[in-house]
Amino acid sequence: MSKVTMTAIAQAAGVGVATVDRVLNRRAPVRSVTEQKVLAAARELGCRLTQAHSQAIPTLAETPLRVSFILLPARYSFYQQLGEALNQQLKMQQPQGREPEFCWHDIHEVDAVAQSLRQLAQRSDVIALVALDHPLIRHAIQDVSRLGVRVYALFSDFSPCEHAGFIGIDNQKAGRTAAWMAQHLLREPGCVGVLLGDHRFTCQESSEISFRSYLRESGIRQRVLEPLKTFESSEGGYQATRQLLETHDDLVMIYAPCGGIEGVVRALRESGRREIDLLCHGPLPGDELALIDGTITLMLRHRLDAMAEAVIHTCLHSRSEQHDHFAQVTVPFEIVTRENL
Repeated sequence: MSKVTMTAIAQAAGVGVATVDRVLNRRAPVRSVTEQKVLAAARELGCRLTQAHSQAIPTLAETPLRVSFILLPARYSFYQQLGEALNQQLKMQQPQGREPEFCWHDIHEVDAVAQSLRQLAQRSDVIALVALDHPLIRHAIQDVSRLGVRVYALFSDFSPCEHAGFIGIDNQKAGRTAAWMAQHLLREPGCVGVLLGDHRFTCQESSEISFRSYLRESGIRQRVLEPLKTFESSEGGYQATRQLLETHDDLVMIYAPCGGIEGVVRALRESGRREIDLLCHGPLPGDELALIDGTITLMLRHRLDAMAEAVIHTCLHSRSEQHDHFAQVTVPFEIVTRENL
């Protein structure tokens, strides 16, 4: 070797010094893509490599990345549709690549998500997931990131845990947009209900905070209630809405930046209380009919095609990013009413 240090190579490749040692001195096997990253970084820094080392470098750009996803199951609103869009986009952008691997976990299966992260890391170069901002999940993300696997948060970001980036809508703008509409709708006295899938979804937390903040700034006098949880499920949305209806006769609006809106719509239709405005996020099955019949007043709808395209593009370009680079990718959302369907 030349005088290029292992520390410098490790920093350039985005791996640990021990990994560099294993690659250059053949002490133990490492994943192929990680080995190629180390050798490419060493060559760029002027390190003299053996012929055996050099032969491995040209294959890096040609090797299809192994991409995996951890999503909520199909019964959680749009995740089956998202999975299909991700699969299609990967085929379009990496036609010679392997099929993506999917794991599907319920919202509160924290242990299972952490376990899937560690298992997928053994056979993946990139993992993108939807999960709660839970300490156990963050710990798993940190562990697999230190192995050289790039991990991206979808829709809902995590507290810092060495993940590679976040891909989703601007939830602050979404919350304030919903509140702007609420400002123009709230003419009668009453209260405003708030529904969240779970308090550990940072995207929903940001939307709620921004919604409340805008209403305070605007001097809205209607009382905004403490949020109830839908658990991202249709049944959870139904039960939470029933609770709001039964305990608040003066309910005039519901803001729901979460999943489970199918259940919210069902409960509102059953109640017959047409005076209640529903501002929600989407898409969801039957959303256009719910907008047309007035059950939903305003929907901030994720564009799943744009989301899938952004996710796959970010994943496939991750090998060219420095280890400490954090990708912040904002995708658009649509403002949908019955009049612009």
